[in-house]
Amino acid sequence: MKNEFAPYDLALALKELGFDEDVCGYFGKGNKLFIVTPEYNDVIKLLKAPLYQQSFRWFREKYDIDGYPQRCGQGYAYQIYIKFGTNDNESIPQKGWCKSYEEAELSCLKKLIEIVNQN
Repeated sequence: MKNEFAPYDLALALKELGFDEDVCGYFGKGNKLFIVTPEYNDVIKLLKAPLYQQSFRWFREKYDIDGYPQRCGQGYAYQIYIKFGTNDNESIPQKGWCKSYEEAELSCLKKLIEIVNQN
């Protein structure tokens, strides 16, 4: 199940961008991931560990940036759309070929963080 969560360094970058959603995972001592039940969510003051799905939704809702990994031929890549104005979307070309979906997911999230940090 730990593969469903963004890794520690990206969770830290998301926190610096303002991510503060309810989560079921946290990073504790030694960057160890642990899962908690919802009733403990408000009590714990550790680094939140968002799910990849939750991270992508947060970028879409907060920054109007939509990113997702996708299959491309024999490998994987990702696509990012940035909304400008009311109807126009600018697409950032697929970046780098990845061997797995998980690698494309990680690369996409890193790129989303980079885009927001540049603006």
